[in-house]
Amino acid sequence: MKLSVLPKKLIKANRLIRKFRKYKVEYLHIDLIYTPNFVLSNQTKKCWYIFTCIDRVSKLAFVWPTNRKTQYMGKTFLEKVIDFYPYKINYILTDNGLEFNKKAKIAKTKLFHPFDKLCRKYKIKHCLIRFIHPWTNSMVKRFNQKIKNNVIKRYLFQNVKELNEKLFSYVNRYNFDLKLQQLNRKSPVQYLVEPFSKHLTKCQRLSLINK
Repeated sequence: MKLSVLPKKLIKANRLIRKFRKYKVEYLHIDLIYTPNFVLSNQTKKCWYIFTCIDRVSKLAFVWPTNRKTQYMGKTFLEKVIDFYPYKINYILTDNGLEFNKKAKIAKTKLFHPFDKLCRKYKIKHCLIRFIHPWTNSMVKRFNQKIKNNVIKRYLFQNVKELNEKLFSYVNRYNFDLKLQQLNRKSPVQYLVEPFSKHLTKCQRLSLINK
């Protein structure tokens, strides 16, 4: 093989990288993280789940804590995501968890996962990472780690209300105030303010707290 000629594997990888970089604000990464156990009113212990979402280009993030991670919770989270982002969503990348991807067969009828049914309704392409390859969704994994370091591991929570307050406060600071190197030292909202100025107002900051 000539040294001046790149191996086919490298050429293919380079094409994939170029294709990856062409995406605009329309591609979301979605995942789920766990919280430590909380002591409930009946003295039982239970962990909470935090659905997380981040845009591949703008880095605009959205989270939603819940006490369950069923397929219907996955659908509910997607509904909130569609309502939150100020632009049309065309692609979503998730892992293969039950809350995002599971097809069932009853008799001879195929019942699609509620998450996928909602994607079909809004013409969103739902992409899945390779099985047992969580690092292929690394963008949202890095965001999850920020939540763990700045919220979950940083405070001792007495109840879910305290978790929600700290969680939403951090995500709001991330979206509105944190300057990201990938965005030329702008926050996600500053990055989007020109093309979507009518949508990204202080009201949206408040709406995040209420969701």
